[in-house]
Amino acid sequence: MILGITGHQKLENFDENWIIKEIRNFVLKNSVDKGISCLAIGADQLFCEELVNNKIDYDVIIPCENYLSTFKKKEDILKFTSLLGLSKNVLTLNFEKPSEEAFYAAGQKILEYSTTIIAVWDGKPAKGLGGTGDIVKAALSFDKKVYHINPVEKNSKYLNCND
Repeated sequence: MILGITGHQKLENFDENWIIKEIRNFVLKNSVDKGISCLAIGADQLFCEELVNNKIDYDVIIPCENYLSTFKKKEDILKFTSLLGLSKNVLTLNFEKPSEEAFYAAGQKILEYSTTIIAVWDGKPAKGLGGTGDIVKAALSFDKKVYHINPVEKNSKYLNCND
């Protein structure tokens, strides 16, 4: 399985330890060959940390040039650069600067390269183009398996298959 991630960046209103446990359980119960992430703050980085903990390689899709400018705190920059350094391959998309279009294109690339997607998602529509809701909707339209980790209801299940 090639496992992609989409999910919220802001997790402070959710039980982060529960989210980590759900990601870990999914990774441990499935045969994950590789992960794919944009390394955004929040769900993406939690996902990659679990892959590192389980010695699973991952590739990174960088949405644009100057992506690092989207990270405002020093600790977020350090975590990003550390996880980027541990990645197997990096693809930077051809966008000059951060934008909703760049983020949406990166989400599309994750879908293109993944067989299954984990979505750490509250179930609400995206707040901007390329948000979690948009990527889940696109994944479902492409018949990708989507494993929904719902931090609001604290439940996890596939959205579109009987696994």
